Amino acid sequence: MVLEALDRIREAEDQVKKMRQAVKEEINGYEQEKVEDLKRKQEESQEKIKRLLHELEEQKNEQLQREKVILLNEAQEQNQNFREKYEKNKDSILDHVIERVKKIYGSQ
Repeated sequence: MVLEALDRIREAEDQVKKMRQAVKEEINGYEQEKVEDLKRKQEESQEKIKRLLHELEEQKNEQLQREKVILLNEAQEQNQNFREKYEKNKDSILDHVIERVKKIYGSQ
């Protein structure tokens, strides 16, 4: 009877060891699964960040390109305006300079 009780205790201890091992393996599997999930989510987040940064960079480049075109157009308009003003006023300025020279040095 004592031996039977000892055998039952030993069997119960073995069963507890097996259950502990099974639970430990289950926990390790669960941990591994969660680690893989976390890694996958981190990779997805990094990819999303890369895409967003790329889109933002493209938007900024497009905006800079539009601003460049606007500034070039404005510069061309100003250049054209200066040329027109120069052409319009060059004869009168030359006449004025010639008159001043004649007054200062006399006409010869």
